[in-house]
Amino acid sequence: MAENSSIMDMVRRFAGADPEAEDPALEMCYQAAVAWYEAAGVETDPENQLWLFWACNLAAWMYDNRGNADPGAAVPIYIVTSVHMLRKKQSAAGQTGTAGSTETGTETGTEGDGA
Repeated sequence: MAENSSIMDMVRRFAGADPEAEDPALEMCYQAAVAWYEAAGVETDPENQLWLFWACNLAAWMYDNRGNADPGAAVPIYIVTSVHMLRKKQSAAGQTGTAGSTETGTETGTEGDGA
């Protein structure tokens, strides 16, 4: 399991922060990144190197943009797209989703509706 101190070392590297610094703001950014992914339906999994990469990336982005008063500032699309990569397929009525699934749960490219 990735220890919190090693995770924070990675977050500091992503953010370009002093590797020796204990920065409460950076820790808060990491916690916010974890919460952001959880809210998007991505299970927290520090053992998954891909999840860890994206969580550290988002934490660094949040750290770099702390104090940004621009209401139009949004999480970069490449981070938003990572949610689709990380989200585990959930079963619906005993079937797992397909690559053609959309956010509404409908499927495209599968059996027609008979019309």
